[in-house]
Amino acid sequence: MAQKNKTKIYFWIKLDENFFKNLAIKNLRKTVTGGDTLVIIYQQMLLSSLPNNGVIYYEGTLQDIAQEIALNLDEKLDDVRLAIDYFQKAGLLQIGDDGSAEMLQVPMLIGQETNWNKYKRDKKLENFQPTSNQLPTSSNQAPTEIESESEIESESEIEIESDDDVGKNSLQSLSDFFSNNFHPISQRELEQLREFVNDSSYEMVLLALEIAVDNNARTIKYVRSIMDKWENNNIKTPENYHAFEAERKRKFVSNNQKNFQQQKPVKKAPEWTDEGRLIKAGVDTTGMTQNEMYKLVGEMGLRNE
Repeated sequence: MAQKNKTKIYFWIKLDENFFKNLAIKNLRKTVTGGDTLVIIYQQMLLSSLPNNGVIYYEGTLQDIAQEIALNLDEKLDDVRLAIDYFQKAGLLQIGDDGSAEMLQVPMLIGQETNWNKYKRDKKLENFQPTSNQLPTSSNQAPTEIESESEIESESEIEIESDDDVGKNSLQSLSDFFSNNFHPISQRELEQLREFVNDSSYEMVLLALEIAVDNNARTIKYVRSIMDKWENNNIKTPENYHAFEAERKRKFVSNNQKNFQQQKPVKKAPEWTDEGRLIKAGVDTTGMTQNEMYKLVGEMGLRNE
């Protein structure tokens, strides 16, 4: 009886070219002792989770998932605990109720092929004979299966954009902005960005992301709170937002002027200074820093007076 060969599937991670430029990774490497080791542990955890689509299951053999991961990776337990804690806070890892670790980036980074496809690709590479001492510089010289994978990936990116019908620089652009300014985006966060775009528009979601960065509140929850606030106030375009903010600041200044008129100013400053301009406009500058006064003067249009 002929023996049946099992089809083996090989998995890999498609690491983003900006992985080491990401703020969460850069911060870990620069500010935490042994940060480079923790990054390597994170990458090993990504690879360990591949067969289960991004999940490292807690088997219950040891006290917790950290001990099992440390044993499987031959890493120090303290380093593994530090890595899990850091990447949990960065929104890249989640510990489930059953104690398993879910690597939130993996579903969007995972790739796979069967052992037969791997064999064909390896054979093509073996049979390739360059005609000069130089390595091939274009894909036409070495039409391997890797080229097909790149084409498929490009088509997938275009499909993401066209599916939502939000233009050339829509979801992919938002995903890139998020990864470069927040942390490497997870599949869940990508789906939430898609939801935001469908409920609002690309321009409004980008504006919300920019505001989150300006306020140093780089979480998807904060972005959602901005979108909810805009929905409650019927703010649907960037023009609506800027008009809403201008009115809010006008009311703020008006209220400050009323309060100012009810009490004698304690401080005095030359009228040509930022503080002097604000005092003249009825703004109480008590407790404000020079940078805050400078910014408020610009927002109120007092610098040209």
